[in-house]
Amino acid sequence: MEKSYELRDQAFLRHENDRITDGLDIFFWVFDDSSSYVATHWHSAIEVMYILEGEVDITVNGSTTELLPGDVFLVDSAIPHSTKSLNGNKAVLIQLPYPLLERYIPDLNSRRFELNCKSDNPIVRTKVLQLIEIIKQMQVVFEVKPEGEILRFNSLLFEFMFQIYHNFSEEVSDTDSRKETKTFGRIQNILDYLDNNYASQISLDEIASVACFQKEYFCHFFKKQMGITYTRYLNDLRLAKIRKDLAETDLPLKDILEKHGFTNYKLFRKMFNETFGCTPVAYRKKLMEA
Repeated sequence: MEKSYELRDQAFLRHENDRITDGLDIFFWVFDDSSSYVATHWHSAIEVMYILEGEVDITVNGSTTELLPGDVFLVDSAIPHSTKSLNGNKAVLIQLPYPLLERYIPDLNSRRFELNCKSDNPIVRTKVLQLIEIIKQMQVVFEVKPEGEILRFNSLLFEFMFQIYHNFSEEVSDTDSRKETKTFGRIQNILDYLDNNYASQISLDEIASVACFQKEYFCHFFKKQMGITYTRYLNDLRLAKIRKDLAETDLPLKDILEKHGFTNYKLFRKMFNETFGCTPVAYRKKLMEA
């Protein structure tokens, strides 16, 4: 098995395609970030993040949770979420592809997966600690690569999947299910279009036509499914791209803003300060000195 240390920002495809680590049936990633911001996105895989060092803020349905070393967080399939780590972190990321889960969990479409790592309930805490212990063992196999590593890793993987199914899922009715193929197929088309055209000035009429909606209904639909307004989403997408260029290039800020289609400088400054707690110049300087 080969470790994958690709840049964290490569993960912010709006509808993130399921990824697989070489030799495995899942995506298993030990990453070490100096700083990152992943704007709102979703994927069909169930995602589990275990924090080793530093801190990560994860936002789901408008609620932000601060993850610290020893915390684990689960994001269900097709749930929009964003992550931010201003001062960096080291973490284990596990993504369980939907086809794999569907193969072994026949009632997958009627189940909701959720884990509260901040719970004070002793029974819940015991279950969380059991899951963390499995993650730690998976990490050891992934990094040490003992003889028979695939066998050992997969045995832990099936125990991991059993634990999240048995301890961190509940049955929901068909009407409550959030895994609606038609709905998220529509969302995927919208987000793919924005990924390819975000640097242009996209009118509301234009994006509504991509979704085959009246523009008034489009705004309601988008906010309901993504948890944020269309305008905020588009600006967050641009902001994430700009942050990446600030961190990885020496391009002047003016050129970066023009490159990514952020024409309202006053709004950009306001959003950047709200998100990162400093000016773009100070942020770039901080990264250079790290």
